[in-house]
Amino acid sequence: MKTKPIICLLDEDAEVKQGWELALGPDAQLCYFPDHLELFNTAASQKDLISSFSCIIVGRYFKHINLDTVSSNVTEMLKEHGAGPIFLNWQGYVTKEEVNSKFDGKLFHRYGVKWQTLRLRIQKFEKTLKPAIVPELKRENFPVTFSKPASSISRPDRCLHILKTMAHNAQGPHKEKIEFYAKKDPKTGVKLLEAIYDRLLTDRERPEDCPSRYINTSPIIAKRILQNALYG
Repeated sequence: MKTKPIICLLDEDAEVKQGWELALGPDAQLCYFPDHLELFNTAASQKDLISSFSCIIVGRYFKHINLDTVSSNVTEMLKEHGAGPIFLNWQGYVTKEEVNSKFDGKLFHRYGVKWQTLRLRIQKFEKTLKPAIVPELKRENFPVTFSKPASSISRPDRCLHILKTMAHNAQGPHKEKIEFYAKKDPKTGVKLLEAIYDRLLTDRERPEDCPSRYINTSPIIAKRILQNALYG
C-alpha cells in the first residue's frame, strides 16, 4: 500500500485544523499540533518525526504563548531538526522579504487546499532547492557534467562532484588542497568527506571555519548532501 504524504500543521485554531482535514481528504495525512512546542515535545520521543513531513504549515500568531512566527526563530529551529519546506499560513500583510527570510512560501487559503495544489508548491520548492545545493561549476575549471539521474551515478562520481564544488567555493590553501584531492587523490578526498560528515555540526552556532560553508550556506543541507553522496 502506498504511504500517504504527511502534512504537519501548527495552528492554535481548531477550525483551521478541521479545514485542512477536509481539504486534504484521503490523499494526505494531517499531523496537527497547536504550536511548535507540542511538536518538539512529541519529536523528542519519535526519531525523524519532523523530517518525515512532506511540508510544515505554520500559522502566524499563537496568542496562548504570545508568539509571532514571523519575528521568531521557530522556522530556524524546525530546519535544524531536518524540516522540509515550511509555508506561512497567513492571509494578512507580510512583506516579501519577511516571507523569503523565514519561509519557503506563503499560502493564501488558511483553511486548506487540495493535496494536488499543495504538492505543486512542494515540488516547486524542491526544484528551486537543487541549484542552491550544488552551484553550477564554471566549465573552464571543471568540465564535468552529469547527464544521468542522481540515482544512477556511482558513489565515487558523486563524491568527486562534491569535491569539485567545495574546491570551487573554497579559498587559499583550502582550495588548493581540495583541488588536489579532486584531481589527483580522490580516494583521500572521499575520506575527507566522510570525516566532515561524521563531525559536521548542524546547529546555528557552528564555527566560522566549518567546512560546510564550502558545500552550502546551511549546515543542515550540507549534511544531507554529504549523506546522499556517501550513502545514497
